[in-house]
Amino acid sequence: MVPVYSPQTESEAAVISSLLEAHQIPFFLRGGAFSKLYPGMQINHYNTQTFMVPDERFEFARELLAEFISPGEILTSVPKTSIWQKLRIVIEAIFCGWFVTGRRWQDEEK
Repeated sequence: MVPVYSPQTESEAAVISSLLEAHQIPFFLRGGAFSKLYPGMQINHYNTQTFMVPDERFEFARELLAEFISPGEILTSVPKTSIWQKLRIVIEAIFCGWFVTGRRWQDEEK
């Protein structure tokens, strides 16, 4: 599967998924479920959504989306994650974990 487009909003993702389904183009929305868990800013390689379609249907999907999306926004490859980006994700998860609410640190004794 190859990436076609990364929507900016949930409504845009809904319209594009409806469009692809209407033309019987199978797709996978990478990051679709995770991006809805915690609202907030979209961080590349972390919680952005990306529409993935089979290789043989890529050209048709691209032509279909070109009517609604500017050609420069249509993706041609999956962005590669560098070692520094992976390291940043790990550091942010370790040091910024306190942003996530919950009762993780309570004593089990009651």
